[in-house]
Parts: sequence; C-alpha cells; structure tokens
Amino acid sequence: MQSTVFGLSAGRISQVIVGDEERQYLLVIGRDVDDVQLAQRLAQANEIVLSWNCWKLCEQYMFEVEIMKEDEAVKLRDMRIIDPFDFDEHFDKCLDYLPHYRTSADTLRTALELDPDFALEQTLRKHIMKNLLKKIDEGQPMEYISEFRTVTMVLVSLEFHKTAWMLHLCHLIQEAALYISTVIEKGGGQLSRIFMFEKGCMFLCVFGLPGDKKPDECAYALESSFSIFSFCWENLAETKLVSISITNGPVFCGMIGAVARHEYTVIGPKVSLVARMITAYPGLVSCDEVTYLRSMLPAYNFKKLPQKMMKNISNPGKMYEYLGHRRCIMFGKRHLARERNKNHPLLDREKELEAFQMAWQECLHQKKGQAVLYEGGKGCGKSQLLAEINFLAHKEQHRVLPLKLKETDFKQCFYAIQTLMAIFFEIDTCPAYYRQECLHKQLHGMVEETLHCLFNDLFFVKFPLSFEVSHMDDLTRQKKVKACFFQVLQEAVRETPLIFLIDEAQYMDTASWEFLETLLSTVPIIMVMTLTPTFTLCGCAQHFLQSSQAVLVPILKLAATSLLRMACWELGVVSIPQELQIYLLHRCFGNPLYCEVLCQDLLSKDILLFHDLQKVEENSKWENLSANAMKSTMYGIFPAGSEEDHELYICTVKDDVNLDTVLLPPLLKEIAVNQLDQLSPAEQLLVKCAAVIGHSFHIDLLQHLLPGWNKNKLLQVLRALVDIHVLCWINKSQELPADSIIVPSSIKIIEQIKEEKKKKSDADSPLSLQEELSLPQTEVLEFGVPLIREAAWELWPKAQQIALHLECAYFLQDLACRCGSCHGGDFVPFHRFAICSTKSCNGTSRFCSYKDTGSVLTQVITDKLQLPSPQDSFQFQTKSFRSQEAFTSEHCRTEEEFLDQVNRKLSQDSPEKDMLTTKPCHCEDILKLVLSPLTHHCLVIGETTCAFYYLLEAAAASLDLSDNYMAFLYLKKASSLLGQPSAFSFLKKHKVKICQFEEATFCCLRSEVCFNMGQITLAKKLARQALRLLKRNFPWTWFGVLFQTFLEKYWRSCSLSQPPNNPSENSKKKLAVLQQQVHCLSLLWQLYNLETTASSHRFACLATLMQKNSAEEFANEAQVVCTYVALSQFSQNTGDRDKWLHCEQMAIQKSSLCWFSREGLLATAQLMQALAYTKLCLGHLDFSIKLGFQAHEICRHLKKPALENLVLSVLFRSAFLKKKFDLCVHVLERQWVLISHGHDVLGLACFYSACLDLLLYGEGVVCSPIPHTFYTSSYADN
Repeated sequence: MQSTVFGLSAGRISQVIVGDEERQYLLVIGRDVDDVQLAQRLAQANEIVLSWNCWKLCEQYMFEVEIMKEDEAVKLRDMRIIDPFDFDEHFDKCLDYLPHYRTSADTLRTALELDPDFALEQTLRKHIMKNLLKKIDEGQPMEYISEFRTVTMVLVSLEFHKTAWMLHLCHLIQEAALYISTVIEKGGGQLSRIFMFEKGCMFLCVFGLPGDKKPDECAYALESSFSIFSFCWENLAETKLVSISITNGPVFCGMIGAVARHEYTVIGPKVSLVARMITAYPGLVSCDEVTYLRSMLPAYNFKKLPQKMMKNISNPGKMYEYLGHRRCIMFGKRHLARERNKNHPLLDREKELEAFQMAWQECLHQKKGQAVLYEGGKGCGKSQLLAEINFLAHKEQHRVLPLKLKETDFKQCFYAIQTLMAIFFEIDTCPAYYRQECLHKQLHGMVEETLHCLFNDLFFVKFPLSFEVSHMDDLTRQKKVKACFFQVLQEAVRETPLIFLIDEAQYMDTASWEFLETLLSTVPIIMVMTLTPTFTLCGCAQHFLQSSQAVLVPILKLAATSLLRMACWELGVVSIPQELQIYLLHRCFGNPLYCEVLCQDLLSKDILLFHDLQKVEENSKWENLSANAMKSTMYGIFPAGSEEDHELYICTVKDDVNLDTVLLPPLLKEIAVNQLDQLSPAEQLLVKCAAVIGHSFHIDLLQHLLPGWNKNKLLQVLRALVDIHVLCWINKSQELPADSIIVPSSIKIIEQIKEEKKKKSDADSPLSLQEELSLPQTEVLEFGVPLIREAAWELWPKAQQIALHLECAYFLQDLACRCGSCHGGDFVPFHRFAICSTKSCNGTSRFCSYKDTGSVLTQVITDKLQLPSPQDSFQFQTKSFRSQEAFTSEHCRTEEEFLDQVNRKLSQDSPEKDMLTTKPCHCEDILKLVLSPLTHHCLVIGETTCAFYYLLEAAAASLDLSDNYMAFLYLKKASSLLGQPSAFSFLKKHKVKICQFEEATFCCLRSEVCFNMGQITLAKKLARQALRLLKRNFPWTWFGVLFQTFLEKYWRSCSLSQPPNNPSENSKKKLAVLQQQVHCLSLLWQLYNLETTASSHRFACLATLMQKNSAEEFANEAQVVCTYVALSQFSQNTGDRDKWLHCEQMAIQKSSLCWFSREGLLATAQLMQALAYTKLCLGHLDFSIKLGFQAHEICRHLKKPALENLVLSVLFRSAFLKKKFDLCVHVLERQWVLISHGHDVLGLACFYSACLDLLLYGEGVVCSPIPHTFYTSSYADN
C-alpha cells in the first residue's frame, strides 16, 4: 500500500500569471508556499507536519505535537478530545471564516455556475493544454479523455540566489517559461506545470501526450533539454543552479480528483523518478537508461553517472548525463542494418529483385549508370532486400559499397559521399596511423601527388600542402575533389562493376544527392537505395528521382501465406495453430518486422508449447489434444534446407492464454501510437472505441459507445478514416450509406463478402435487428492498419476498459442467437431454457442475470427471442389446420414420389421456396460479429459464467458450420475456465459454476470434436459421460446391452404412445435434454460402427434403437427423419438390406412436414443424399444423379459445405460410372471451390481421389491441379 505524507501551512500567498497570449500558467508564491514544501519534506510515511506559522494559528491546547525545528515545523502526535467531538459543530464554526463556501448547492465551485462570458472563456482557455482543449471543444466526455500511455518527462529545476528580489524572479520565470514552451513544442512537448519553492521553481514538461506523439520523442527531449540548460545558464541572471532530468515510461495521463475539481495531470512511477533525479544529480542534464536507449543517439553524447540512493525508489536503474550533440570527427563505416540469413530465404520479393536484375543488365550492356530506389514503410523489409542484393552482387564477384545512414547524418554536409569514398579507398576500417599510407597507395597512379592534400580535411590525413592547392578557394577545392572522385570511380568500373548500397537514403544530405546525380549521368555505376515515404526529401533528391536512369520501386506487403511461413521460421516449427495465424495476420498486415518482433515477444513471454511432430499420438485426455488438432489442420510449412532426418516441431498456445489480451511489445506499440496521434481528436476517439469492439465491428454498436454522436457525424469521421485506410468497409462496393464514394482500402485481410444488402419489412423486430447486424453490408467495418487497434485498446485505463466491454456485451446479448432464416433460437437447442434452474443460485452477476420469465441470460426478455429451431413443430401447431392437413395428405410412398414432391416444391411460388431462395443463412456472420466478440467481452469483464455459456454457443455454431478446429478452440477456452480436472470425481470442483445440462453439453460437443479429429476412444468416453449427466446411461457390458435393449423395445415404446403435453418451460427443458441425448447416441453408434467386432455391433445397434426412441419422444419431424436416415445408413453398413430399405421408406413418409422449417429442409437434403447413395449402390445411376442435383440445390442455399461435399462426392461417382465426364468436371470445380474456402481434409481426399479416377479413366479429359486454383479442360467430344 502506498504511504502518504501530509504537509500543512497557513498564511498569506500571492498569485502570479506567466506565459504569453497562447498559454498561461498560474503560480502561487509566498513564504507559506515555501513552508508547506519544507513540512512535506520533513514528514515521513503517514505523518502530518505543520509549518510554524500554521501551528501558531491553531488552537494549540487541542493537539499533542513534537517540535521538529524551532521556528520551522512541528509534527502532529495526537488530538486531545475531552468531550465528545462534534465535527458538524466544529465545521460550522469554520464556516464563519469561509464566507464564499457553498453549503447548499451541489456544485462547490461557483465558477461552474457563471453566465456565459466570451472574454472570460478565452482567458481561461489559455490555462488549459492544447491537446486537452481540442478534446473539450470536440465534446468528448471527461471519462474518455484519460489514457495510459508511454511519455517522456522533462523536469527543469532553476535555483536562484537568495538575494534576488521576488519581482525580478517573476520576470526570470516568465522568460524561462516562454523559452521552454517554444523549444519543446517543436518536438511534441508541452509545459504541463510550474512549481515554486524557496528561491526557485520547477517546470514539468511532457512529450508524447495524446495527439503529440513523435517518432523520435526521446531524442527531441534530450536535445531540447540541453538547449534549455544552455539558455538558462547563459541568459538568466541570478541563476545559482540549473538541473534537468529526463525519464521515459508508462504513466496515467488524464483527469484526477473529484468532479468539482478535475485536474489533468500525469502520474506514475516515472514521474516520481524524474523528481528524485533532480536532487540526486544537481547541475546536470541527466536521463534514465530507457531514454538513453530509445533516443538512438550516439553513445559519445552520453556519460554514465554513478548510482545514488533515491527516496522511495528501490531500483532506479542506470543513469546517464547528456553532453549535447557533438559531431564525431570521423566518417562512417561500411554497414547494413541486416545480414542475410541463409536459413530464411527472401519471401515474395521476386518483382523487387527483378527490377534490380534489369538495372544490372542494362548497366552492364549499355554502360549507363542505373539507380533503383526501393520505397516502403518501416519494417517492410527494405534492409533485408539490400542484404539479398549484397549477397547476389558478391556472388557475381562485383564490388559493393554498403552504407546505412542515420537521421543525424542529414545535418553533415557531404557525409554520405565522404563515407562511401572512405569505404572505396578501404580506409574506413584501417588504424588511424595507417590511414594516410593506405590512402596514398589507392590514389597513386590515378590522382596527381600535388592534389593529395585536397583530401586532408575529408579523410583526416596530413598530406603536405602543395602550391597549386594553396592558391585554390573553397569552391574550387570542392569542384576539384569531386572531379578526382569521378576520375577514380571511372577507372574502377573498368575493372569490375561497382554497386552502391545506401540504406535509409532519405537521411542523405543535399550535397551528396547532387554528387550522386552527376555521378549517375557520367559513370556506369549501379546505385541501390531504400527510402521511407513519410520523410520529405530535399529538392536535389526529388530531381534525382525524376531522372530517366532512376527507377522507384514500391515494396509491397507480404502475402498472408508468406507471412505465416516467416512466422514458422521464426518459431522453428512447421505449423502454427489457427488462432496464432489470426493473431499474426490481424497485427502484421504483411509487415515482416512486425511478424518478427511479435514472434520473439511470444517466445519471451513463454506462452507457446512445442511438440515433436513425430511423437504426437492419439491421446486419451482432452487436455492433450492441442497437438492432434494441429495435425488435422497442418499448414504445410517446412524449414528451408531441412534434411529428411530433421526433427519437425509444431507449436500450440497454452490453454490459459488469451491471445486477444496479450499486450504489444513496446517497439510496436510506440509505432502504432505514433500513427494514432496523427489523427484528429474525433478520429482518435472513434478508433479507440472501435478497438474495444474488435477487429470487425458494426457502426450501430460503435455509435452506442460514442455518447452524443449522431449518425451524420459518425459517418463523416468514418469517411475520413476510410480515405486514409485506417478502416475499410466489409462490402463489395466499399461505399458509404450516405451516397458518397469512398476510396477502397489497399489492405484487405478478410475476404470481401459477396452478398448484397436486402431490405427487411419488419425492421422493428429484434430478429430483424439481429439479422441486420449479421448481414454483410456497409454497416460492418474492419481495421485496415496493423497494430493500431491493439495499441488503441491498451490506451484505455483498466476501469474504463471493463466499462466499455460491459456496454458492448449489453448491446450484443440480444443478438446472440441463430439468424432469422434459421428462425432464431440457440445454437445449442433450448440452451437458455435448460439452464434457467440456476436462477435460484446465490451470487449471480450483474451482467448475467437470470429472470423468472423463462429467459436466462443478460436481461433478455423471452418474447424478444424466437424459439430455437428444434421447436419448429410447436410453432407450426399455431398454423391453420387446413395447411397442415394439406401437407400430411401428401405422404410419399416411393422415391419417385418423394423426388416429384421436392421438384414441385422447388418450382412453385410459395413461402417455403422463398425461405430457401431469398433468405440465405447468416449464422456464420452471427458467429463472427456476435458470439465470438461476446466471449471476449465476458472474459475481459470477468463474467466467466456468461463466457462459458457463449463459448458453448460459439462451439456449437462452429460445428454447425463444419469448422471443427474453431469449435475445438472455443471448447479449449471453456476448459481453461473450468480449471484442471481432478483424478477423483468426488473431488471435482469447477472454477465456474455451471448447471448439469451445460456440463453435459460441454462433454457432447467435445465428443463430436474428438470424433472429427479421429480420437475415437476419447470421443466414446465423453459421449458416455454426457449421457450419464443427461440421466440416460449407456451400458458397458454385453448383459447391460441385452437388458437395455429389452427396455428400449418394450417398456420405452409403451411410454412413447402417450400424447405429449403442451409445450411449457419444463417441456422445453426436457426437449433440450432430449436433443442432446439424440446427438450423443448418434455419435455413439457412429463411433462403434467404425469397429468390426461383434460387441461393437451390439453397442451400435443399441445406440440406434435408443436414438430412434428419443427422437420419437422429441416429437420433431425433422429430427425423426434424420434419425431414420441414420438408421438406414447403419443398416446399409451392416448389410441388413430389409431394415435399410424400411428405414428409408419411413424417412420418406415422415418427410412431408419438413418443408416448414430450415431444419426440416436440412433433414430433407440429408435424406436425398442418402437416397442418392442408395441408388448408386443399387446401380440406378440416372435416378441417383437426379437426387444428387436436388440435394445439392438445397445444400447450396442452406450453406452447408460438409453435406454439400458428400452430395458432390456421390454425384461425381454416379456421373463417372455413367461416363458423363463433362458433368464430372463441373462437379469437381464446385467441390474445389468448397475445399478452398475451408479446412476439410476428408473433402480434399475425396477430391484428389476423384481427380485420379478422372485422369485414369476419363477419356480425353485433362485435370490440372495448380496451387490454389483448379483448371479443367476437355478436348474430346463426348
């Protein structure tokens, strides 16, 4: 706990205002100001010290004190209270001396209630810092102004002679304040506060406040400090001592204090350190180690200081004295920022290298100078490209002169050419005593001896001054030096090609640019340079770029595949998990430096686990499945030059790590904050609020977080951010809703969604609002600049972060259900009703409040949510009886009748067809924009119960969308919330309190994921565990199978003959349990069906029987149809032809009502796929093709890629056996489109198998699989 000291003083004070017409500061001066500072210095932790004058004004009989210094201060020990102390009475007495104190009004400061006065307002505005003033004028709420960011603080201490008059001191302070504010403003600094003490004052300056961040902040602060130090010593009379200290680090920048007296300030450990350094190192310009390192200034500008003890600072670190900028009287040395790594080949730089190769060939053949200038932002790979060119040039035995420039080199005339020629003459690395002899050998035979003295000042040698040179003026000498250089270089290129490599050429001085331009036109030399586009070039540089012999080549960003390959090389693995891929792609946007720094940061934080690929085997525990999940989604990256026996590794993220909340490395955060501060205050606020929502966000939610913003203002600011590519619309047209065209972003990571916005008539219903959010329209945006979202999110103080995430969760909670096309409802059927029994639990959270209305989550009212899709049968009971009767009378008895009915439904105009054709499923967008963000918001605010609920929903949605790996990730997060399981079931205690149904659902979802991953044993175990939790035990022994089979056939069938009750809340809970039971039993028979033993066959038969009974008890036609389809498939696999065909007939007969719901349509598609496969097995190929076509039509509109893949596989086999090879080609093209958009390994296997069949037996059909594209062509008449 932080200790507090109190210093009290009382007496008369004076107020002085210093500053100019733009900024003013209020000073409080007087003897009592000095006294209170002395009292504060004398006080120890948790002590109260009074000045002597304050003690004399007190009622001394009431206090016990200790006199610390006679006539200076006393320490308060205790209060003598004889009678009961009445504070109110004492306070009323004090009010007699405070005539202006407000006792009745809520506002204590009368200035807040003054009438508007423009002149007074303009006067008061001068006392507020500029960046804060802009935000106030923008109308930003006070709680949105505070930030937690890294700044550089400069504390200037001026101590005057005691003989100086106070009036004269005020003039000196005024002069110092004006100079300090003028100097630091150029580097983004602001004078925050002026403190007075006895015969002296302190000026607190802050660099990097919101809106003022500069790339070279620390260097500016040091140079400004030294300038201030020199000015105060030389120009301020009566100055006894000048001390300046500089620190850099994270601080809180924002509003503190009560509402009645807000104050904008900076607080943090670095603020305390800068104050202690003033007293520890008086009379110096001192800085901490962080400032020294981040300034990137030469080491000879600093001097290390001895460590000293500082009050309340345990480990201050290394300290340095800044000596000012001193020009090093030496030329530079050959140097490149990066060296070529032979194990990491250059990625995606073929076009850039081709430009160099063309210039190279043109220079060699046409004997003309060529210049290639690569332009790109920081970290895009310019230095690595130069390293590759350096390697290629040396490989061809060419002479290379490499040079890397720094910002300080721009101020030194002719520095670049001076260094390049020193490298050319090979005197940059030789000892100083040997430099003149070495240079003489190089010049001998090329330059006259009498002219050698021209290079004395340039290369720091001492050739004798010749008579000819002594009579030259400075201009003539410069021209002669350049002519000698031209002559030497001309002779050199005759022997071997010469290449100049200049990194960071924007820092080259004007004289060097002028020399290179002349050299390019006279000598056949190759120049390769790199430029940063944000730097303004001088006139000579711009003229150089316009030369016909110069080529400007922009460096493009790395493709996503290349970036992930680079990440694998940095981590030393052959594959990385999908969540890590998303983490890197969202933060890097193709920037190699960002990828490298992020990978190194992940390794340093120890949040990754590494597994030997050869040793990854089937596990019997869920906690050990991460590596197996990686094997199922291999990215296919192998290290360069790896041998066959080389050990291959994969990495996974630790279970308890949330990558969304991993902080950025300091280097990348500084880069992003610099970009953020280039925006206007309104744009900064919008970006910060959008950062809380996530990488993608909806403008309605964004407006919800921006109080006082109307739609017009929001769109206006969004338009500006889209224009500069900070944001981009997730939309095909990339246009604003307000009839204005926006320049599309050049950076696209998320694929553009191709569907257009469709108008909804029922716009006021919750489902229409939920569907509007899910639709891929112009109201959804994403970030288009790397790192800026993460950096903006980290700027929020912790309390404000939680509050904003809570607002987001409140907004999204009503939308967390299936889309309108799927009739709403939970992704886990009846999820909300199954857990409402927990509403009686104590300690429910403020966010996740369980209601008595039947709805259970986050203040959602029941009538605002549609019933889940498994309840469609109950909804249909409200339809007219005549409509149902019309359908029930259409029972089909044969496959032909069933196909005719499907064709009739698809061809006629009906609400059912409209549901199929005009309402595509948008559950994928719900998962991306609602469920996934909701889990993140709940985790940030600490609502683990709600987070677990939405993780189950997200996992179920992912499985519904055939994305098994994302489902595994959501379930892995849910596992980390529950904690590590205990070896003994009676000791098992979850960290999150969940109901038994959710635990069963958790087991069921994990079982399905394990089944898809091939973990058969674990899948069985989890499915059995889920059934046990659902009160439906599955036997372990053959005797139990016999007994359970008897119960299911006879006793269970009798109970099912009773009519079901009307749907109520209890029945909905029962339906939720039944739905999970059906799902678990379906998984069990599929799992046992994979084995060929007799016992496994008995278990599978029992599971199918139990599934059929549960489905019939469920009283849902679509579920019954799906069950009979599963039974027919099982019977077909076991060879029971009669039961196989019987189950198909039962499914056909019960399919009449399946057209009423989307789930029913899905069941119909599954039935058609099963029938198509049956006809294929029986040899009815034409009928199989017809069924396949209709099933594919339904799957395409339902967006069910997994089922569509199965349909296409059957359709291909039937067409192939009929020798309809053109149809086979079209089927394979469609199948490749599906595979390229997902990670379906089984679908990919079926695709390649079909391609091989077509190549072997398809007469005249050529199939050419090319990476990421599949081209087909036919050159024979069929």
